[in-house]
Amino acid sequence: MQQYICSTQIPAQEVIFSEIKEDIIRSENFFHRHRKEIIHCFSGILFSVVLLIIFLWLTRLLQKYLPPRKVTWKREISGTLLLPLGLLAAEFFSLMFSIPLLKTLPEKAEVLIIRLFYTGFAITIAWGLLRIVSVIDRQIRHLAEKRDNALDNLTVGILGSILKAAILLTVFLFIGQNIFDINISALLASAGVIGLAFALAAKDTVSNFFGTLVIVADTPFRIGDRIECGTVCGIVREVGMRSSKIITDDGTRCTIPNSILTNAAVFQRNRKGHLKRVIDLALTYDTTPENMDKALKLLHNIMDDFHGQDQPDFVPRIYFSSFGSYSLNIRAIIFFKTESFEEEERLLNELNFTILKEFNSAGLQFAYPTQTVFIQGNLP
Repeated sequence: MQQYICSTQIPAQEVIFSEIKEDIIRSENFFHRHRKEIIHCFSGILFSVVLLIIFLWLTRLLQKYLPPRKVTWKREISGTLLLPLGLLAAEFFSLMFSIPLLKTLPEKAEVLIIRLFYTGFAITIAWGLLRIVSVIDRQIRHLAEKRDNALDNLTVGILGSILKAAILLTVFLFIGQNIFDINISALLASAGVIGLAFALAAKDTVSNFFGTLVIVADTPFRIGDRIECGTVCGIVREVGMRSSKIITDDGTRCTIPNSILTNAAVFQRNRKGHLKRVIDLALTYDTTPENMDKALKLLHNIMDDFHGQDQPDFVPRIYFSSFGSYSLNIRAIIFFKTESFEEEERLLNELNFTILKEFNSAGLQFAYPTQTVFIQGNLP
């Protein structure tokens, strides 16, 4: 039995070695017949790569030694497109130098390699468009950060992300349908069924995504605004496709799903660079009307034009608010000229110390919870 196995393995090995030898001979014949085309092709590719490297090096050298000029959005876009355009030119020259060699290949191999070149062109163009979108997005964000315009950096950021996704999807469909002749209709139909299944399985994620669209359309707040939602109060730092990032006063980073922000009550605490603060003061019940009027005037003297002249829409509002169970209550609404937590804490600390000193100097007594018991009749 062992001799039979050996006798069958030796011819099989000879066949394999024979096929390998034939492949080597064919390869040697191919390289020998088309050595000029091969040298021409690889020399052209090497020339294109070297030319691209020299072009980028000269560009950086000029930017380094030329006198600095004001960077405008046009110059920034031009600088952004240098690398994609250089890469596109290198790919084009590589294809031109490769055509003589490609014509010597079998038809299927030639078509496949040309399609790969076209795919590289499409990806490079898409990369250039994405870089342009990033520049425009960054420039509009700088403009949106100014509070005296109607632009919103939240909307700009979301639209920029959607535009980038649209570019990538368009390039993917173009490569599939126009370069590799893939039936996109059937692919989209399959993707629709798969997408429906994912939507049913991840309805919370879909709900958060549509919550993002509602936030963009309705604009209940902007990035940098201080909002209050439930027990969370902080500054909006980022609005993503699923959730929003909020920094609270103690520096805690809180993540809230966008579906909650669209379904819950959201209070905006700041407006046009001003932060609203409500201060309640309680005076004792033996305070006379004259002293109450004095307290209101003292508060106006303290709060009016506090750290800068007040704008007409942000003048402090101070009034005798209510008769409490143990105190006469005053409510003061002031707008601090800041939006940061640190500045608000400093201003509030200064304001409270000033009120305490002025009220003590004027003989105005703050109330605290007290209870008076009246007993009728004679004691035993």
